[in-house]
Amino acid sequence: MTTSVDARHAARLTGAEKERYVRALFDRIATPYDRLNRRISLGRDERWRSMLVEESGAAAGYSVVDLGTGTGELAVQFAHATGPEGRVTGVDLSANMLAVAEEKVKRAGLSHVEFRQGNACATGLPASSADIVSMGWCLRNCGDLHAALHEVLRILKPGGVFVCLDMSRPSFAPVRGLFFLHRHLVLPLQARFAGADREAYRYLACSTDHFPDRRGLEHVLRTAGFNGVGSRALMLGAVALHRAEKPEHPYVTD
Repeated sequence: MTTSVDARHAARLTGAEKERYVRALFDRIATPYDRLNRRISLGRDERWRSMLVEESGAAAGYSVVDLGTGTGELAVQFAHATGPEGRVTGVDLSANMLAVAEEKVKRAGLSHVEFRQGNACATGLPASSADIVSMGWCLRNCGDLHAALHEVLRILKPGGVFVCLDMSRPSFAPVRGLFFLHRHLVLPLQARFAGADREAYRYLACSTDHFPDRRGLEHVLRTAGFNGVGSRALMLGAVALHRAEKPEHPYVTD
């Protein structure tokens, strides 16, 4: 078990060191992950994923890549939106999370979903192959934020859509303070009482502190080369949904 100091330090890690930490962390919390998400979000996480799928414009026959797919919750929702004529590929660092995802897809009988263990910064997927790339609570855990966004642009088709759900920080200071206390005090306690890895959830709280807020991430997306960047604040700004498009004539190549 890591210490709280390790969790705070880990939130500042970058590159391969952060990826190793994140892989081990999610391997530890794979089994209770879905249950804790329901509890922590007050059951809203499912609705937020539905909103992300709607915002993406996913339709029958679309090709979707879900980076940081975790237990496959978002991949399953996309699979229903694209239908059997579509294709959904989930990518994640954690083998244990992918094992949960595989079982979930098997039970649902979704033959057009596949999973692969890999890095969101270097997926190995073909360039310009996806209509949609999604990330649900993944981007802030990437070892290199800019490399991950470059990879998203690389695998998107021209005009393709990137949608992202992640933690954020409310703009109104008193509300921001309340959510800070919730992340750092309440959330780890919820994990502890649920029998989960308390230290892992300390890291998730700290990682939010060092991640761009909603408007900041809009700026990062524009700087990375996306067009049509927009966002929506959820849960009083503690969660943000971003949507952006790959230009029709992008500068990004293989």
